[in-house]
Amino acid sequence: MTSQTVERDDPREAALRERVRAGYQLEDPTQMTPRYRDVLVNTMHIAADLEVVTLPTYSPAIRTAPTLDDKIAIASACQDELGHAQVMYRLLEEFGYDTHHFLFERDPHEWRTFQMLEFPHEDYIESVVSMCYGDRAGYITTVDLEENCSFAPFARSLRKVNFEETFHVGHGERWVRFFWNLNERSRQRVQEAVSFYFPLCAAWFGVPDEMKKRTDQLAYKIRGATNDQMRQKWLSQVVPFSESIGIQVPAHFDEESGRYVLDYEPPIHLDEKTRTWDYDRRITWEEQFRIWKKGSRHKVPSISRLHHEVWGDDLW
Repeated sequence: MTSQTVERDDPREAALRERVRAGYQLEDPTQMTPRYRDVLVNTMHIAADLEVVTLPTYSPAIRTAPTLDDKIAIASACQDELGHAQVMYRLLEEFGYDTHHFLFERDPHEWRTFQMLEFPHEDYIESVVSMCYGDRAGYITTVDLEENCSFAPFARSLRKVNFEETFHVGHGERWVRFFWNLNERSRQRVQEAVSFYFPLCAAWFGVPDEMKKRTDQLAYKIRGATNDQMRQKWLSQVVPFSESIGIQVPAHFDEESGRYVLDYEPPIHLDEKTRTWDYDRRITWEEQFRIWKKGSRHKVPSISRLHHEVWGDDLW
């Protein structure tokens, strides 16, 4: 069912769309239409899943971080992300979700995760690269939700989330610069990590706008920017940052169009075992959708750890 079909077939949905377009914000679930509720809950559900999976993603780097300060920095980031998830849980409970079931009883295959967060960090450098490039992608998304979401409690809850995310991005930038300038070995490791994460982060924002079939989030003003608009904002920040340091990234500013563009046409093939991208081997969007839906080879094992491991025993 498309947004246009909903507007034509249900006057209540069309009326609510007009109200939120005019700037009206809802404060209570009783004010929602069925479709609005579904779109909002789905958005918060995905956001909660993405926050939680940061724990198994970051935890390997806690073990290998070179100093106690580095370990504390990663652990603090994990604590922040789980706090963000708790914000989502409190809101989702108003819509009938049970937090314990949500966390510990769902089949790991059912979790809604993004590929960027499915690869456990191999070392501290990978973690700071992920913060610099990946947390920035997430921050752009949540800032858009805070500024535009028509469900006021969700928008307000993201103020603290976004405040803390600025520290993650800043921490990532600082230590990416440090390790780039430390020695040749660490510089090579930074470049390797960026080369792996850059296409994952660019894909965070989803398919190109011309392929987007469902526009409910925009029609109900759950969010304000399109996929390409947010991706362009991300590129406009990470490409100049990378170029100022000397890090090579597969994107550049196109003078003719006045926009940042990727140096490849997605989707492209990723070898998960070697963590290398084949820019000359395009895959179909149908293949990409299957990969995103299934998740990487790390997804199910990582979420299973959340269900069964006693966290903390082996981290320090």
